[in-house]
Amino acid sequence: MLNIDLFENIENNDVLELLKCMGLKTKIFKKNSYILKKGSKINFLGILLEGYAEIIKTDKLNRDITAEKLRINDIFGHDIVCLGLTKSPVDIYTKTGCEILFIPFEKAVTPCEKLCRYHFQLIKNIMKMISKKNSVLNNKLDIIAQKTTREKILSFLQDCSKGDKSFYIPYTREEMAKFLCSDRSALSRELCKMRDEGLLRFSKNYFELLY
Repeated sequence: MLNIDLFENIENNDVLELLKCMGLKTKIFKKNSYILKKGSKINFLGILLEGYAEIIKTDKLNRDITAEKLRINDIFGHDIVCLGLTKSPVDIYTKTGCEILFIPFEKAVTPCEKLCRYHFQLIKNIMKMISKKNSVLNNKLDIIAQKTTREKILSFLQDCSKGDKSFYIPYTREEMAKFLCSDRSALSRELCKMRDEGLLRFSKNYFELLY
């Protein structure tokens, strides 16, 4: 638990003191269980320490949509409480067993009475994590703002590649279609066209760019 972005530049002994000072504890969730239900009270930030979970939103047609995948080190809940909301507008559901560190919002943004030096570093780290997450979301907006399905695919794959020609993406085809706000059949057709035109090769979630 100590080797996560939340505790960057904080010594291990200070992390233990920090957890004690703030009264923070972790909670274990079983696979296929709710971390948070829509409409439930929320006044905390969560950090995923172990496992994999998803944030589920309900669209206007009453369909459940995976809005975000949560992996180790990811922060959640900040966008809700920072808006002053007290009830969750989303479900957060585990896909594997998960361990979560919950941080009451007030303790996350306010130094303790002792003015511990590492508490200020914690606040700085939380702000950094939130900024990093906002950058990722802005990047997604840039991708889905592309006009055509092909342009969305190219932008998405270039982002996933991190400069490499061959790479794996952390999405199934259905998840990729949801990310791109595209129909799965249309996505598959366009990928096949791009493959036939010699732009790329792929097998399941493995891709190789040829251009």
